[in-house]
Amino acid sequence: MISDKIEKLSFLTHPEQSLASYMDKGFFIEENLFSDEECAALIKASSELENAKNATYRPQMMPHRTNPIYLDAMRKPALSNIMNKLVGGKAVGLQTELFYCKPGTRGFSLHQDNFFVQAPLGAFASAWIALTDTYFEKGGLIVYPGTHKEGLLPVRKLELSKDSAQDPNANNEETVVPPQYQLMNASVPKGAVLFIHGHLVHGSNSNQTNEWRYVLLNTYIREGEDFRPGNYARREAVQL
Repeated sequence: MISDKIEKLSFLTHPEQSLASYMDKGFFIEENLFSDEECAALIKASSELENAKNATYRPQMMPHRTNPIYLDAMRKPALSNIMNKLVGGKAVGLQTELFYCKPGTRGFSLHQDNFFVQAPLGAFASAWIALTDTYFEKGGLIVYPGTHKEGLLPVRKLELSKDSAQDPNANNEETVVPPQYQLMNASVPKGAVLFIHGHLVHGSNSNQTNEWRYVLLNTYIREGEDFRPGNYARREAVQL
């Protein structure tokens, strides 16, 4: 285990240093990108999504297709401007997913996002938007800094029962992490965005608290690049 303390850089004040940190570690936490009011509005809107109404609280795939508040969040200029830098060109949106993570929800197994998307190296990245404070006990994210430099890594199949409140692809397999990399638990405060390189190995802890851990995941790709739509996600490019 290594400390979850990271240097307080920001793309607003130190864009070159922030980009260098992202390129080195494979992730970057930008605080205060979403206000408390914006977080509250996104959580409130989640109660009208299908998986809240049917009381499964399974992560809702592509909520931007049914509620424009999630499309606006994907297109938020402060977010998309950073994403342009991360993917090295004009970014377009690919996917949104709203995670409810009710108490007791199992974490997402270790994975690389580009295992699912199959985009060119460096052309794809994710924005993990914390709508509530997240930390180890509350379904906080697990990252392995530097693993994005390995390209796509092998995976091993898992024999786990399904968790009805988790993404159906969450625990089918896990990435095999080379032994030289160390696990880091990333605490992400409400309104902050954890930017994730498409090849960074990461996962999440189970929610051991009595509170819900709301997160909005947005993914982006450099315009014009190929990607896998997916049978479940059915990704489509979205102009920002």
